[in-house]
Amino acid sequence: MTDYQKLTTLNQQGYQTHWAQWHTKRERALKAPYGWLSLRSIDWLEDGKTIQLNGFPGSWSQNKNTVTYYPEPDKKVTNRGVILTEPKEIVVENAEDVNVEDFDFEGVRAQLIKRLGSDKKFAVRQRDPQSKFRQDFTGVPVFEPTQKWVLPAKYVPLSEWKNVQTAAVLEGLSHNETQIGNLVFEYDGHEYSFVVFQGHNDDSGLIETDRVTGKTRYLNNRQNRENVGLILFKDQTNGNETYGGGRRLKIDISDTNKLDYVDFNSAANYPCALSYFCTCPFPPEQNILPFKLTAGEKTPNVY
Repeated sequence: MTDYQKLTTLNQQGYQTHWAQWHTKRERALKAPYGWLSLRSIDWLEDGKTIQLNGFPGSWSQNKNTVTYYPEPDKKVTNRGVILTEPKEIVVENAEDVNVEDFDFEGVRAQLIKRLGSDKKFAVRQRDPQSKFRQDFTGVPVFEPTQKWVLPAKYVPLSEWKNVQTAAVLEGLSHNETQIGNLVFEYDGHEYSFVVFQGHNDDSGLIETDRVTGKTRYLNNRQNRENVGLILFKDQTNGNETYGGGRRLKIDISDTNKLDYVDFNSAANYPCALSYFCTCPFPPEQNILPFKLTAGEKTPNVY
């Protein structure tokens, strides 16, 4: 029996239990101490300017691809477990999305990130387990899960991955996504083909060292996601029942021969639907559906 057959032949209670396991895991991740709901601010750096962040000690400056953090005396700010007593200089030459470094102070985490933009390049966003978003979170509203939205599908990997530039929730910002395949499915007699991107990783400080030169470089936020496909999509519920920017699906591509369905009941909101301090990419044109997809998460209560 295929995975599609297993899901679609479950009785209603069995499928509800299956979906509830996904939903519980999803909300647990959102409520994690340093998850998306913990974001409380984002501050963009500018060349030649030194800024201080509200609620976090020290100051930050940017010079092209170099950011310097200047610790404040007698404030125990740590980076990679070490208390900083001198300026920390960070060079990130990559022209891509990078979650660079975490700086921690009394439970608050300042995450240095790099993104692609005409003016915006580096930003510092603060994560606080006591943030208003996290404290006020009561759950994400959803459509009633139903097997109607479990559809047969086929994953077609690309022989050569493609770079796809997408727009972002912030004006002047863009993202370089990596297309790794397509997910083909049918609905109401029509065939659709989703662009599938490589999955994202929100961890900071991932680096590699050149064995010859000994130089280190930061890795983009696609690491350790070899078996995760990311689908960014829109449908005709966006801006009404669901978040206007669209939603996303994650698919397991560890065994592409077994992947024979898409379950839209696990369509999830972008982080930017839950917080104002995110830099989410928007879907490519190919992933905009001409019908109402009444499954998955609805517009969160923060909007």
